[in-house]
Amino acid sequence: MERDETPARSREQILAEAATQLRGHLTFEQGMGSHGIPSVVGEGRLSELPQAGDSRPPAGPYSADPEVPVAPGGDRMTTAGAQEGLAGPRGLPLAERERRLATLAQEAAECRACVLHERRNRNVFARGNPASDIAFVGEGPGRDEDRKGLPFVGAAGQLLDKMVAAMGYARDDVYICNVVKCRPPENRTPRAEEALACAKFLRSQLEIVAPTVIVALGRCAAEHLGVAGQEGPWRGRWGSFQGIEVMPTYHPAFLLRSPQFKRVVWQDLQKVMAKLSGDQPRGSAST
Repeated sequence: MERDETPARSREQILAEAATQLRGHLTFEQGMGSHGIPSVVGEGRLSELPQAGDSRPPAGPYSADPEVPVAPGGDRMTTAGAQEGLAGPRGLPLAERERRLATLAQEAAECRACVLHERRNRNVFARGNPASDIAFVGEGPGRDEDRKGLPFVGAAGQLLDKMVAAMGYARDDVYICNVVKCRPPENRTPRAEEALACAKFLRSQLEIVAPTVIVALGRCAAEHLGVAGQEGPWRGRWGSFQGIEVMPTYHPAFLLRSPQFKRVVWQDLQKVMAKLSGDQPRGSAST
């Protein structure tokens, strides 16, 4: 009687897949400056995992804690016209995208719709390639961003650049923006009314860029894009913002404080890469 080798082949396939995932994760860790085998959150460290409903204040220079709610009972930017899909002018020439975004950026720079404009040094609109197939959305500018007028240029931005590189993109080949365009005082989480005042800018940005996928960085961004509730699990689960698929994951500022969560962020980014793998990348700045 011949031996059935199917189980052995299945084990080999499983091991090969695990090895591929491990190599990819190690490459991701090395790209973000780690050395050796990264620590893993095990059963003995479950208390360190973010818990639903945790109302603790942010513990770092950014208020991008993954469990900081937007505002108890606060509205999200998707409440108005939530059923309408973004048209997505994918056929627009790059020059036209840039022209429209420049006009929108000027409008944002002159905006006084909320109190955040009172203390801003620079309006922080966006950076990167407006023809990219991927957009990253954070919550709001910090001190470095307020000084330079560009999003994600501080320590968290440097880590985001490494994450982008690990995905196979150049720094300027993705589009990066925030929920609000002015720095909240002391880098606190944007309030609901502030996010709603900026909603027209973010919605229009994403309509012009028309990415295939949006990566929401932190719970605040995920909530305002309508892909996370104020309680319960939220990251790593596909959602949709006006017809564009959204992957919510932890904010780079949170990873600076809690590097043990890099592993799950890499898993989220792998889902994004898998989603994009069937599409022709639009991430070349020369597009």
